[in-house]
Amino acid sequence: MGVDLVESIYSYGHLIQRTADDKILVDKTETEFKTLEEARTFIKNKNYSDILEEEVTKELYEDITDTRIANIIREHHNVKVTDTLIETYIDLASSKIFTVDPVVQEIRALNKSDKIVEGKLHYELNDGCVVAINEATQITLNNLLQGQQEIIEYMRESKDNFLHVLERIEE
Repeated sequence: MGVDLVESIYSYGHLIQRTADDKILVDKTETEFKTLEEARTFIKNKNYSDILEEEVTKELYEDITDTRIANIIREHHNVKVTDTLIETYIDLASSKIFTVDPVVQEIRALNKSDKIVEGKLHYELNDGCVVAINEATQITLNNLLQGQQEIIEYMRESKDNFLHVLERIEE
C-alpha cells in the first residue's frame, strides 16, 4: 500500500512530496498545504522565525556583562573562568534546558524577559513541552540531583518523565 508520488523536494532539512491525488506530505506526513511551494515557504518562515527567536534571546543574555557571568561562575564553582566557559553558560541559559546548575539559574534570573510566569522557572523539554516550577522546588531539585546526571537527562526527555521524578521526590 504505497503512496504514488509525483514530485519530491528537500527544503531546509525537510522532505516535501506531492502525491498523484495532489496531497502534500512533509516528512511523509499529510498536511493541509495545497502546493509544494506553500509547504516550502511555511518551513522557510518557521526556520527563520526559530533562528530569529534564538538570536534575540541570545542577544538579551549577551547584554549581561562577561564580568558579571564570570563572577557568578566563581561564586558557585571552583574553576578557571574562560571566554569559552562564559559562552557555554550563555548558551545553556538561553536554551532553557532543564538543569540543576545554580550558575545557569542565576544567569536566567538576570534576564527579565526569561520569566513567563512570575516566581516560576520554566524549561523546554526534548518532547517540546514547557514545564514551570516554583523556586522552592528548584532549590529542592538542586540539592537532590547534584551529580545525578542520569536523572537530569531522564527529566529532560519529556513532561511525563519530569513529573514522574517530581512525584517520586514527594513520596
